[in-house]
Amino acid sequence: MSFETIIAQDSLLADRVRLAIVTYLAKAKSVVEFNELLSALALTKGNLSSHMRKLEAAGIVAVNKEFINRKPRTTYEISKKGEKELLQYINALESVVQFLKKGSK
Repeated sequence: MSFETIIAQDSLLADRVRLAIVTYLAKAKSVVEFNELLSALALTKGNLSSHMRKLEAAGIVAVNKEFINRKPRTTYEISKKGEKELLQYINALESVVQFLKKGSK
């Protein structure tokens, strides 16, 4: 493990809420509606919207906005870049865990 690798992790996923959002989307394997995320993660609308804007700007999630029967519908899904970033972040955390395990023996 390299400490430089951990320090170099300039990831939006270091935030616990964004990590939870991206993890939920990765597990879903399909599009997820705004209200589903809101309920599943117990966030406020403003909090979720703020985090989603950051993730969208970074290309980690794809957003689709449409109207169905005159009602707005916003859906999200993890992008290929998002999947890659999530795996890189998890791998960095796993390397920390392995380092700690080796040090405790």
